[in-house]
Amino acid sequence: MDSRRRPVNAAALEARERTTRIRAASRKGKTTGEIAKAYEFPLKMVEQVLAPVADVRLSDPTSLLNNRAVPPGGPSGDVQVYWVGFLTAAGQICGQGASHALIMTLGDRAQQHVDTFMADLATPQVRHEFCRSSLLGWQLYVRDAGLCKVLLRWGVPSELHGDDPALLEDLPKHYIAPFLRGYLDGDWSALGARPRFSGLVFRGTEPVLAAINTMIRRGWGSRSGVVTPRTPRAELRFNRQDAETILNHVHAYTTRSRGNGKRQPV
Repeated sequence: MDSRRRPVNAAALEARERTTRIRAASRKGKTTGEIAKAYEFPLKMVEQVLAPVADVRLSDPTSLLNNRAVPPGGPSGDVQVYWVGFLTAAGQICGQGASHALIMTLGDRAQQHVDTFMADLATPQVRHEFCRSSLLGWQLYVRDAGLCKVLLRWGVPSELHGDDPALLEDLPKHYIAPFLRGYLDGDWSALGARPRFSGLVFRGTEPVLAAINTMIRRGWGSRSGVVTPRTPRAELRFNRQDAETILNHVHAYTTRSRGNGKRQPV
């Protein structure tokens, strides 16, 4: 099991499912009224789930995926999607409301990359600090409730809501490479890991890896992907031929990179 996941009760699962359905319908361009009518949800609840978040530099996925303008001063859409991929692999949102915090597990300190992240997505007043874990290496704590609220809508893992890989179904083809570049850069569990087979490995939760596999098949036609449960994180493996295809696309995206060099099929 992914070390970031926590057990949840039936009520929490039901609330998570409602939120997922509301966000998915919104990404497809449905209005709050249409969503409330289609699912027989109270309109006020739908409006609350989709309420705009002020003073953030990350677009709401409904806005970005429907080609609306990015927030003033915010980075381009591809850079935003890169960081969503990175945080899907390396991030977790803890707490609720004003106490929200983003925890990024980095492995190594990655100071330059952290500085780029803060410049891209954090507003000047945001506090952040490093902490070194004996098990996971360097972690970064970012205390920004607004950013965390938007990241929840992008499906970044959280203690309360889990993850929402359904968003990857709606990711346009031109955003697949930035997302995967970010995901591979954020895969802290791969740092220093020795390959066990010839090909390419993604690590994460089984639902996220299944969604990545479907997205890659849809975008680039690679069909050798197999998700295998493992501890502490499941694995998605591609054979060497598909690995070369995937990495050629991913390495063509160079606007953001952790700077660990090009990953090669093994």
